[in-house]
Amino acid sequence: MWTRNTQPHRSAPTRTGYRFALIAASCLLVLALVPRAHAQDAKTYDLRPKWIQGQTARYEVWTSRVQQATVSFASQSGTTDLTMVSQGEIVWTVDKVKADGSAQCTMTLDWLSLDYTPDDGKTLKIDSRKSTGDIEPFHALLKAMTGVPIKVSVASDGTITKIQGIKAIRSKIKSDLKDMVPEELDFIETATDLATLVAAPQSAQVGKKWKTKLKWTWSDTPFKGYMHHDMAFTLSGVEDIAGLPVAVIDGRSKLKLELDRSDIPESMPAYDVKLVKGELTSQVMFDLTRGEAIGRNTIQTTTINITIRTPNTTITRRVEQTLQTQALRIEED
Repeated sequence: MWTRNTQPHRSAPTRTGYRFALIAASCLLVLALVPRAHAQDAKTYDLRPKWIQGQTARYEVWTSRVQQATVSFASQSGTTDLTMVSQGEIVWTVDKVKADGSAQCTMTLDWLSLDYTPDDGKTLKIDSRKSTGDIEPFHALLKAMTGVPIKVSVASDGTITKIQGIKAIRSKIKSDLKDMVPEELDFIETATDLATLVAAPQSAQVGKKWKTKLKWTWSDTPFKGYMHHDMAFTLSGVEDIAGLPVAVIDGRSKLKLELDRSDIPESMPAYDVKLVKGELTSQVMFDLTRGEAIGRNTIQTTTINITIRTPNTTITRRVEQTLQTQALRIEED
């Protein structure tokens, strides 16, 4: 989706970087399609970060959001389709590792792009590496987000606890567009889906499960709120790939929608927002030597019914969405 005339500057990829890019890309496809059987393995594995100060990793990220919305009122109904595909590269740098295993890191969005295809089928393209884009406010936002070092606090178990740097992004964008800048929780979600396993155990056997709760932002104008995830992870196996130990972790989650009613106008007619169906599956390949993710593939599907009741009619909007995200480590140092 992202195109440009010249390639971004980067350091020369390591040999293992090329090797793991190819391995992870092929394995992610397999993981996305084939359920894994738990191999018999009595060993224990540390699934927490094992970073050293100064090490870096570059990730290629990709997201696809496919949405179909059906609006019904009186005896009429209509359906609209929307597709958004984004790509980019993110650099993860370990700035400091503390005695308790926690770390201070920097996440830098090197470049970002977006292909936005509304119901008319005409794709609009936005790329932070270009001087203009088909949707200028979106282009301004992507430009503002790239190149800004986001400071990330990581707990010893890989959980992202805090980020800093949003003010620097807002300072790069016009005042009337500042509300478009993602919230702190959105950047925490981005960091969570990049280099670490969240709430990872220090001693895990194949077949072992662990659970954690996550909460990310959700919106569907004029409504907003939070999507809660009751995540359950399983260490499904450990593979020897090109002489390096790689753990394979499967994740599943049922979702729960929490509506934030604080900003809904008092004049809003009676309404109801209900998550009819929501689930998430993920697969992660984890480098046991460096203690960081090589690649991950996540698919989330939701069906949400929004009902608005006026004195004269009832309007129902049914939104079915599939969100798929991938991250692949393409360089490491």
